Amino acid sequence: IDNFVVGISRKRTAAPTPTDCEDEINKGTTGGGESWNDGNVVGVSMISPALNVHIYEPSFLVDLGGMSGGDPHDEKDTVPGGRMGAYLEADITDPSSPAQEFADMALVHRQVANLALAPGHDIADGRSDCQQFGMLLYQIYSGVSPSPATDALVTQSEKRGGEAESATQVCGCVSAPITRGDVDDDDEPASKRSTNRCHSKEGSAERCQQPYDASLREMGLPSSISMLVQHLIDGRSDLYPSLEAASKDLHMLLCDPECYLFDNHQVVSSSGPSSRLRIKEGKVYGRENEVSLITDAFCKVSSGKRVAFFIGGYSGSGKTMLVQSVKARVNAVGGYVLTRKIDEMSRERPFLDILSAFDNLCLLIRDENSPRALGSIKDRLLLEFENDFFVLARLLPNVTLIVPQLDSLTKEVQTEQINMNSYTVSFILQRFIRIVSSREKPIMLFLDDLQWAKSPALDLIYGILSDTRGSSCLLFVGSYRDNEVDEDHHLFELMVNLELCGVDSSTLHLSGLNSEDLNVMVSEFLCILPRICKPLSDIVFSKTEGNPFFALEFLRSLVDSRLLEFSLREMRWIWDCDEIIAENLTDNVLYLLTKKITQLPRNVQLALQVLSCFGIKANESIVGYLSSTLQYSNFSECLSLAIGERIIQKTDKDFKFVHDKVREASYNLIPDNNKSQFHHEIGILIYLASRGGDLGEAIFQIVDQVNMDLSLVKHSMQLDIAKINFSAGLAAINQGDFSTSHSYLTNALALLPKDHWRNQYDFSLRLFFVRAKAAYSCGNADEAKESLTTMIEKGHSLDDILGAYHYYIVILLVSEKREEAYEACCKVLSQLNRALPFSIDGVQATSIANQFEVSLSRMSNQDWYTIKPMDGARNKFIMKFYTILFIICFRDKANAAMVPMLAYQMIQFTLDHGLSSDSVIGLMQYAAIQSHLSIAHVQGAHRLGKVAMNLSKRFNQHEMVTNLYYYYYGFVATYTEPMQACSDMLRKAVEVGMSTGEFPAFTCFNTIFIVRCGMLGGENLSSLIRDTDYYLDLSRRFDHKLSQIYLSIYRGVISALIGKSASSSQSAVEEESIHSTEAHVTAVQISRLLVSFWQGHTERCSHFAGKLLRNKNLGSHNRVFVAFYSTLNSFRAIRSRNGAGSKYIKIHNIYPNAIKVLKSAERLSSWNYSNKVLILAAEYCSFEKKNENAKAAYAAAISSSCSSNFIHEQGLACELAGFHFRKIDENKDAMDFFNQAKDCYAKWGSQMKVDFIQEQLGKF
Repeated sequence: IDNFVVGISRKRTAAPTPTDCEDEINKGTTGGGESWNDGNVVGVSMISPALNVHIYEPSFLVDLGGMSGGDPHDEKDTVPGGRMGAYLEADITDPSSPAQEFADMALVHRQVANLALAPGHDIADGRSDCQQFGMLLYQIYSGVSPSPATDALVTQSEKRGGEAESATQVCGCVSAPITRGDVDDDDEPASKRSTNRCHSKEGSAERCQQPYDASLREMGLPSSISMLVQHLIDGRSDLYPSLEAASKDLHMLLCDPECYLFDNHQVVSSSGPSSRLRIKEGKVYGRENEVSLITDAFCKVSSGKRVAFFIGGYSGSGKTMLVQSVKARVNAVGGYVLTRKIDEMSRERPFLDILSAFDNLCLLIRDENSPRALGSIKDRLLLEFENDFFVLARLLPNVTLIVPQLDSLTKEVQTEQINMNSYTVSFILQRFIRIVSSREKPIMLFLDDLQWAKSPALDLIYGILSDTRGSSCLLFVGSYRDNEVDEDHHLFELMVNLELCGVDSSTLHLSGLNSEDLNVMVSEFLCILPRICKPLSDIVFSKTEGNPFFALEFLRSLVDSRLLEFSLREMRWIWDCDEIIAENLTDNVLYLLTKKITQLPRNVQLALQVLSCFGIKANESIVGYLSSTLQYSNFSECLSLAIGERIIQKTDKDFKFVHDKVREASYNLIPDNNKSQFHHEIGILIYLASRGGDLGEAIFQIVDQVNMDLSLVKHSMQLDIAKINFSAGLAAINQGDFSTSHSYLTNALALLPKDHWRNQYDFSLRLFFVRAKAAYSCGNADEAKESLTTMIEKGHSLDDILGAYHYYIVILLVSEKREEAYEACCKVLSQLNRALPFSIDGVQATSIANQFEVSLSRMSNQDWYTIKPMDGARNKFIMKFYTILFIICFRDKANAAMVPMLAYQMIQFTLDHGLSSDSVIGLMQYAAIQSHLSIAHVQGAHRLGKVAMNLSKRFNQHEMVTNLYYYYYGFVATYTEPMQACSDMLRKAVEVGMSTGEFPAFTCFNTIFIVRCGMLGGENLSSLIRDTDYYLDLSRRFDHKLSQIYLSIYRGVISALIGKSASSSQSAVEEESIHSTEAHVTAVQISRLLVSFWQGHTERCSHFAGKLLRNKNLGSHNRVFVAFYSTLNSFRAIRSRNGAGSKYIKIHNIYPNAIKVLKSAERLSSWNYSNKVLILAAEYCSFEKKNENAKAAYAAAISSSCSSNFIHEQGLACELAGFHFRKIDENKDAMDFFNQAKDCYAKWGSQMKVDFIQEQLGKF
């Protein structure tokens, strides 16, 4: 591009004045009333190698303007004026151009090029080359041939300084000095109007005449070109040491004509030049490497990963702008961008800010998806949140815009209490993000100013990103001021934890821009070539250390001080570096901003101080309340003036400061010793103005003002402020933010009058109870129990405190303090006249159980369905305490004899007083214990379980799902329904339990049965171990020791089946469990039985099978599987010894007993047990050498296992068939079965078994 000069024909007329040019540009025409469309592009000359090209006019030339034109077809008036095009389409033609004048100019170009490229040309002659090139450009643009000759020009150029009068003599032009008096700038002091300004070597504006510059500008040439020509002719070796430097600047003119080529008319207003610099919104300077890093992070998300990217740096270093640079990329691929700024003044509420961001995501999903895609998202949401959609809607109200048909249902359950905490909230968001994010629709969540975030918000971020199922496509970007965080800040703990859980994490530090990048930024702000404004940018750099925001504010302060001005005459910014240095301006950005704000009217300053008390932004409702008061009646008008001064800006619903530092400067205008009082008075004023209205989200900002110093609350206002804090606490709970709620509720408690238990009894009960729930949800069980104990002590009646008793006992139960929970339950029931016997022996328990079973068998399903609802809160609480006692006794061997009696008490109480939700749970508990005790009771238990499931539909099922599914799908349905279906339903129970926070202990119990069903049901082992790790993490978060033990044991089994050795922690858990409860011992023995069987350790497997079968409390379901595996192990032992019988094995006794147990189970569910019966039968036929029967049985076993999706037992049947066929010397069939077994084990995910089968194949 720089090698070309373009000629455009135009008619030469008198040069227009700058004012004419401005008018003509505004009209889109030139001085003659004709646009540049009337001009003809004559051609182009290439300097080196010499070549003339006929070109077509680039489209952007249409908008150039600035020169008068006549008849373009009048050859006499055609002068090869010049503009340079950025993008040209060219046809190569004969070098002899028809336009002779254009050809003459091309000859001069070639002479300059030849001079520069001649052999032996010294680089020191670069200045003279630039002078000749400057004169050439002057001739092209002015149409006037330089005089005297070029050699005279060179002679003159040897003089230092490039004085204007020398240039005038060389040029032969008559041009009077241009003064500031020629500009319509009456405000300019007379002392500054004597001469025009040009930029010297030191960057100051030396007083000198600029005839070339002036004459070109008078002809309408842009100031950038006229200035470039002037500096070239002046021989400024510091600016243009060679033609290469000039070429680079010409290149910049062409590549960014809006900035460097065209005059900046937008700066000019009707009243003269304004102080607006040309700020390119969203442009990031000098951060190419950083942009590349964050873009790479986004690309990882687009490939299906979870990524965290942290950006540290000082305030104003460009952290937010850097992140904004990625937004276009996210939008381009159809992703979603969520942005929130954590505010210093609302640092208690970042949890709500994160939820608000995801609530806005629902709007983006609705607006940015096709109807078909939106329908797919809706269907998947309904499938995922089948039983707990209302919980999702509680957190994200806008989700009902995606699924409008559930809006009415959601409103019906909005009043229900949900025991959520940060874990449940993160779990809900995990599920939501998995559905709405994808590689095609990734999500970027940007949280700014994480230094203000407290641990609950950071825990929520961790919870969202630590989704071990890894099916979400989320990029989290967090910025923070690294000079405002201590080493022990929770932010650094978050970074470590994310790396530990496998999230791809990166950290980036932003320092100030270097001097070259800052020079580019200043250059574009002023629309002046970088080399020309370099002296100014060096001053800016020395003052700001390259901080982008500070640099901008420093330039604005120069404009405000008139040390940097826009000249209408010269159509560019002008300055004097010496004057700027002499002013000794501050290097403190807060001082500059404060100075700017204090120059505003007093009432505007006061409005900004008030606004700053709310943080970076304030809701428009706050502004409305303040404007309605007499004291701040002109508040809105003052904010409008501040918007005009670019101090604040208006968004959809907020008034927002343009930058943190601007808010800080406004806030610092409030004296430190008056800040608390100032906040308090604003809060009280808004509270009084808004009292009785619906505050909505504004309630938090109002309460925060008053809470700044509670000691300032007047005695007469204390109860009012306590109640508004209570309302704010409830609002935070409804949005899932228990940490913020706890803070508000604690403040409310502190404001209660001393006699509140007497005069505010009902309010005190509500406050203490809600605060106990908030404290427990925040993980502070002791504080929760303290609040509940106070309620129990201060309650006027037992009915008033039954809720406190129940919640207290639930906390004890979840904390594994079963003895305390048991005693507390018995104490309350005794006060309710439902005292239990101190103890009961086994004979009594059996007698009660038998009588009770007979009574239940006489009740039809219809009898259950016609039971009336239970009346009275007291009766419902009695059932709740019975339910808790049953849970304790069911798990505690010492109280196991109480279980039948408790079941009898619960069901008899239901028959007497009606049906409650806990009655349904009690019925299901009885069904579970019956199934657990004996397989003979399963049929009746299954009927009662189905009755309970149907009865649960009469209640809000989400409250019961976790408990009901645990008992039914964990104990009853494993006999009667497909094992895989049981696993799926238990997963739903976990999802509902995590979402609602109901009985976290049962949520953890369900995870145990999910993994157990997965192992026995043949789920893919790799997926199962990921789920197990996920559930282990949940159990650790809830500090549920029992589930941690079981899950750790099961994880060891899965690892061994995959082919990995057990970890040291797994071995430690097993060792600890051996010395723990009987249930733990049984779990360890079953795990060792399974591992030793699949690994082929016959004697080891036999050892654990013997122990388990002698255990009277083994449980009926465990007994079925132990019988199955121990019998197969016996057949294997016989096969390994090549004979029937040994001192360890009595197969003729073992097989009949096992087949009896398995057939009993088969009658309940052929899906789960037919294949197992067939496998045992095939092995027995093989043992008895009934080969044909064995072949048929193996084939049937393989088919049955396949149809029931037991891939592991299909592989086992194929493996055993392979051994049988090899034993009878049918090797071809044996190899086929071994290959089938290998494929099945590969699908199962057991590399250990794949390797074993491969070893067997190698023996053929």
